[in-house]
Amino acid sequence: MPWGTIALLLAGSFGLGCLPLTGWIARAIAGKDLSVTGTGNVGVSAAFIHGGKIAGIAAVLAEIARGIVPVLAARICLPDAPAIAIALLIPLVAGRYAIARGGGVTNAVWGVLAFSPPVAVASGISGLLGWYLAGSWWGAGRSRLFASRLGCLSTPLWVWVFRQSVTEFLAAAGLAGLLLAINLIQGDDMALSRLDKSEQLFSLDDALNAKVCGDKAARLSQLKRAGFNVLPGLVLSPKSGSDRQALSISNELIQNLKSKIQNRAIVRSSAAGEDGNISSAAGQYQSIGPVFTDTELADAINCCYRSYWTAEAVAYRRQRQLPDAQMAVLIQPYIDSEIAGVAFTRNPLDGGSQVIVEAVTGGAEAVVGGQVTPVHLEIDFSQPEVLENDLVPGSKDPITSKEILAELVKVARAIEDFFHGIPQDIEWSWDGEKLWILQSRPITNLQPIWTRTIAAEVIPGAIVPLTWSINRPLTCGVWGEIFQIVLGDRANNLNFNETATLLGSHAYFNATLLGEIFRMMGLPEQGLEFLVRGQKMGKPPLGKVLPNLPGLWRLVQRERALNAEFKVDRTAIFLPALQSLEKEEGRRKKEEGRRRKEEGRSEREEGRGEREEGIEEKAEGKGEREERQEGILMPDAQPFMSNYQLPITDSQFPITNYEYLLELLERAEQIQEWLKPITYYNILGPIGLAIRKAMFRVSDEWLDNNSAPEIASVRALQRLAQKLHQTAVLQFQEAVSAAELTRVFAETPALEVEFLQWLDCYGYLSEVGTDIAVPTWREQPEIYQRLLVNMALEEGRRQKEEGRRNEDLVKSRELGLNFWQKWRLNKCQERARVKSEISEIYARLLAHLRWTFLAVEACGLSMGIFEEAGDIFYLEFSEIKDWIRSGVNVSFQDTIKERRERLEFDRTRSIPPVVYGNLLPNTQKTSLELATTTSVMQGIPASIGIVEGVVKICRSATVELGENAIAIVPYTDAGWAPLLLGARAIVAEVGGQLSHGAIIAREYKIPAVMNVTEATTRLQDGQKVRVDGYLGTVELLE
Repeated sequence: MPWGTIALLLAGSFGLGCLPLTGWIARAIAGKDLSVTGTGNVGVSAAFIHGGKIAGIAAVLAEIARGIVPVLAARICLPDAPAIAIALLIPLVAGRYAIARGGGVTNAVWGVLAFSPPVAVASGISGLLGWYLAGSWWGAGRSRLFASRLGCLSTPLWVWVFRQSVTEFLAAAGLAGLLLAINLIQGDDMALSRLDKSEQLFSLDDALNAKVCGDKAARLSQLKRAGFNVLPGLVLSPKSGSDRQALSISNELIQNLKSKIQNRAIVRSSAAGEDGNISSAAGQYQSIGPVFTDTELADAINCCYRSYWTAEAVAYRRQRQLPDAQMAVLIQPYIDSEIAGVAFTRNPLDGGSQVIVEAVTGGAEAVVGGQVTPVHLEIDFSQPEVLENDLVPGSKDPITSKEILAELVKVARAIEDFFHGIPQDIEWSWDGEKLWILQSRPITNLQPIWTRTIAAEVIPGAIVPLTWSINRPLTCGVWGEIFQIVLGDRANNLNFNETATLLGSHAYFNATLLGEIFRMMGLPEQGLEFLVRGQKMGKPPLGKVLPNLPGLWRLVQRERALNAEFKVDRTAIFLPALQSLEKEEGRRKKEEGRRRKEEGRSEREEGRGEREEGIEEKAEGKGEREERQEGILMPDAQPFMSNYQLPITDSQFPITNYEYLLELLERAEQIQEWLKPITYYNILGPIGLAIRKAMFRVSDEWLDNNSAPEIASVRALQRLAQKLHQTAVLQFQEAVSAAELTRVFAETPALEVEFLQWLDCYGYLSEVGTDIAVPTWREQPEIYQRLLVNMALEEGRRQKEEGRRNEDLVKSRELGLNFWQKWRLNKCQERARVKSEISEIYARLLAHLRWTFLAVEACGLSMGIFEEAGDIFYLEFSEIKDWIRSGVNVSFQDTIKERRERLEFDRTRSIPPVVYGNLLPNTQKTSLELATTTSVMQGIPASIGIVEGVVKICRSATVELGENAIAIVPYTDAGWAPLLLGARAIVAEVGGQLSHGAIIAREYKIPAVMNVTEATTRLQDGQKVRVDGYLGTVELLE
């Protein structure tokens, strides 16, 4: 038997079933989305009922064709295996239900007809007979379902009767069982159509559509089906929300409701938009209970319904810019509460880590209605011992009962987890035996949720206004462009400018917006947990991914074309841009030289200038060779920095007019235009590399990162340190000290030449590559001269070991991989190289932007606009632009002073990884103290190895580590590479296995742990710790 053909037919049948043909037809003809209409079934009956006759007929024809095609294909390809023809209907129906959300009955009926007309006719007669008998027994309401189920079950019997084939019988039995199971699970759109024309009836046991049944009922149904204690209930939803008159409720419906809720009932509003993500509508609509009689129940339903159209409710919707929709009514049993109230899963004022409980004896209406002053309790869930120590065990007062509060806190936290970490406002009741959940809605003022999960790596640390005013539009704009590639027109209503914000001078990404985008893209429901808590996202559901395949394919095409597009833009945009910037700086340097000569500089200064020029000329001689060795961006050009000189000081500034300032402003604006395309590459490039590594299962150790600036710069400095060490040893013939190394360096022009060349090549790097307020290496050469000397002190031993390790590493990369591994590596290595080039161009442009603003600041200092260096970074770019273009001297000192003080405060405060709403929560010292008592801190393993050492807190890359130091850093960027090289191990507060620090650590076999929360505050200098790069732990040994 040709198994390959069978497998291909099965896969094709399933794929054909997955196509949402009926959904497409209903949307195109009737403009209806069947997945959110009625029961949510996307079937032929739903197309007729909700889409109209034309849409229904078109859907029937499409589904007939879908059912016949697999059977005909099997007949043609496998004429000697008739059982395969009917078996192909099983994956077809499975795909139809699982992905396209239809029942598959129409497909199966016509497929069976194509397979064997006698079997189909006999099954149809069985169904009609069942319909007649069921109608006489149970009435018309249940007869249709019984008939369809009987027809399905009779099909295998008729196959046996007419075909006498065991394999065909088994295939038909499998198809019948699948159809019956789907029929039992799915809702009945025909039943909905037979209800009174003005209403639809649902149960909380069903999956409810919030647009039809309201957010309150939909959320309660989710909680009930998830296993939380939710009272049973029925939801009565009017068919149209435009009718403001009372509902015409039949006696049959009231009797039906009373039969299911036999005792007292409570009738509650559940309007569309009530208890939603952006509005609560608290107190706007009616809830009435207890209800005893049939008349009271009908009156209560109408009263709730009419409350949607009161003047107050309409005004509320207008004020919140909410459209008029419809009011559903929730009917539940009424319970007598011993104690009831509300619970906020987070502090509603600032999103702090306290469960807020307000409770009274009796019903919760008194609490939410503000009729009495409730008992108010705040339980910090970050400190579980509060429940154990601060509450009286076994108290007779139920309001302060430890058992009730402990259960309430546990349930409240579980409900927040269930709703993907969104803080909840919960109404609850205790009846003496159980804790019941009456409703749960988002705390609207704690929206949106902001997360540091991504932002901490993209823009780490406290950020000055100038940096943020430039980075935010760049970053948000590029992310918006990427999302629009996938979402297309669906992204038109999204405000991508809200993707990021500053809270406490630290960058946060909008987890609420990104979570919404993730859902629109068909990514898993765990997307919000990934953003808020760093949890794994899991696999996306196939049914949600398929509609987004065109957009995802467009993004894949853009990612695949990234290398080619970058190559073109590199030649056409980026290299000419950098060359023009260097040319402009060279021209400015010559003008300054002429001005200095005219001012009559001293002979000593002139002599020193000539000596510096001679050094630069010598450096240029080796520049081209060194660039080729290190893989610098422009192998056939002079180093970018060789002609660059830092902005002149205020005492040297030649002019005080605004012509030069306008030139600088134009340059800053032009650099930002160049930054837009490179930012796109700088975001999509790492994403593409990460996806490729995951797809091809390429280990980080396989990749050659020698071209990365953070690696190449350190290796170049190491070679220079080795030369310095060898020169000193030859001169002194013994072990050398730091002072002797410093003297040798100062007296050896060749070493100074090489150091200047190194600074020319890598002087654009800084501690934080994305923050233009942080000085570049070029601006602080004395720090790296000291670092060079320190590296030379231990270079003899280290360089020999590193040489062997590097040789082994190259050999393992070249010889230790088999053919299959090398093929997978090749799929990622080129992208890693391009990623390094992208990072270099991005960093160089940002460095030039910084130097441009320093030149503006130098002008401002000479004009009295600024008082001290660094003032300009406390202004936003728009403020600088308005000042220069106005041509008027203005004073920014009060603004700068205020912002400087706030930034200094924000640098030292505790910054939470997640913020709910737009306010930082009050710092809770007790939570921090509790955390410090934990001897083992967990992070992400980034580089293997286990070492013990002494903690050294490094908030800047200029810190001297000392011996046996474990570097505890807030983040790692390319500029941290020289510092990290001297550490026994690296511990970072943020970052992952692809961060700069992780790459450096793996390259140099330094154990590293990333993403250790608040490591720089939980640890102190001098503490002894053990770092385990295998497990990702940091253990306090003292």
